[in-house]
Amino acid sequence: MIKDMVSVIIPVYNGVAWIEECIASVLKQTWKEFEIIVLDDQSTDGTTEVVRNLTREDSRIRLICRNSRGVSSARNEGIVLSNGEYITFVDADDKLDEQMLETLVEYLQKENSDMVSCGYHRWNGDPLAVLSKDKENVVKTVDRETYVSDYLLKQHTHCWGVLYRRMVIEGVTFRKELTIGEDMMFLIDLLPKLNRITIIDYKGYHYRINESGVTLRPFVPAYMDEVKSWKLAAEIIRRDFPDCIPRIEAILAVAAILVAGKISVLSIPEIQKYKDYVEECQKTVKEALKVRGARRNLPAGYGIKTMLFGNWPWIYLKLYHLWKSR
Repeated sequence: MIKDMVSVIIPVYNGVAWIEECIASVLKQTWKEFEIIVLDDQSTDGTTEVVRNLTREDSRIRLICRNSRGVSSARNEGIVLSNGEYITFVDADDKLDEQMLETLVEYLQKENSDMVSCGYHRWNGDPLAVLSKDKENVVKTVDRETYVSDYLLKQHTHCWGVLYRRMVIEGVTFRKELTIGEDMMFLIDLLPKLNRITIIDYKGYHYRINESGVTLRPFVPAYMDEVKSWKLAAEIIRRDFPDCIPRIEAILAVAAILVAGKISVLSIPEIQKYKDYVEECQKTVKEALKVRGARRNLPAGYGIKTMLFGNWPWIYLKLYHLWKSR
């Protein structure tokens, strides 16, 4: 382990359109003690060659060509291969504000925290986009219970835009069986090792709105991981954070409704093909909302949606299909 070094782990597959811009944003950091580990999952679009050329220009960049695929296994391998005292993850289509690493290291050390998380801009990829700077950073350092209640269960479930102490993150892995929700489950699995978590509203991470991103695609069976991951999270929340049970059950019900909505916009024959998934979503909603207090924690509008889908799922899907088809 190299003191004060930040290991920046970047998984990539066929990211030739943006990987150079992503790496360039790390190279421009005001915090100079870093290494970049790019884990390439057999890209076929020229990504490998672009990164290999960059390694010749800057020795802080390392290219790892992998035989397997998957962002979770890539991040796990990156942790093992990294040398830094601190670790952060960056998606290959995103970029960093030039002060992000310095800011996160400063607050991690100042607050003596296990990890520090910053805000992010939703970015359309325009290289000329002018992003407003926060005048003053609002900083909160919280315990594990508050982090779960006020952040994780309020959809702050991404692993990027976060700086972790190596001593905390080692031994915790991303679940390779998940294609959606792996970020959230990593943070859930990390909870037993966390005591102090710092949250700053400084928007140091630029999250690209990628129209080909997995959560924006039409339904495929892997989308059921949205439900699976929240079920896994619910098991842990019920056991370790009982005060949060109504909240996690409401989230689980909403996740199932959202997945069902994805199915509903398919053609009628395709919807019938996925009837087992529909039934699983219906069962998830009904069981989650049996828990006392869960309904009170549903977002506005979901009380009617969950009632209709829980009792008459095929009517709900038909109505949603007709609405989306207009």
